[in-house]
Amino acid sequence: MNGEVLSIVVFLALFGFGIYEMYRGVKQLMEHNKNRKEYMENHNKPYDFFEEYKLWFTIYSGVAVFSIGACIYQAVNYQDWMYAMGFLVLAACCVSFAMDCLVKRRAWFYEEGFFYEKKFYRYRSVARVSKTTGFKPGYDVNFMKDPSMIVTKKMAFEIQKRIEAYKANKKKGK
Repeated sequence: MNGEVLSIVVFLALFGFGIYEMYRGVKQLMEHNKNRKEYMENHNKPYDFFEEYKLWFTIYSGVAVFSIGACIYQAVNYQDWMYAMGFLVLAACCVSFAMDCLVKRRAWFYEEGFFYEKKFYRYRSVARVSKTTGFKPGYDVNFMKDPSMIVTKKMAFEIQKRIEAYKANKKKGK
């Protein structure tokens, strides 16, 4: 009897975690799309689109499809609901990570700043871009007033390049 109760608790915990991950991913993507659309409607300026999401999006989508297949296989052939739920949660996490790629691995660069995640950042508000220390790979983008954010190496180099071009254009204009 104790093993059955523990199985039910683990099953419900895994199910809840899967639902939470899907909710978080969908909410983040919807907020990003709403803010990006609103910004672009109000600021009709030329921009350069930066993307580096396709590889990771493909990997996460592939693992999600494989996990759904494994979930169905476990449920139909073995009636092993714990493994099936584990694969289903893995699929939910991978779908959430794929949506996260659409938010965190794309940016729209304008003449005076860039739109990333949920808002527009001005180049002049960037204090510095530096490599993160510790376990988490990436680069820190520190701002004068906004909280810092962690971006990929390619994104950090693109931001640095755009800041340098912005400063050079400002010097020419003066």
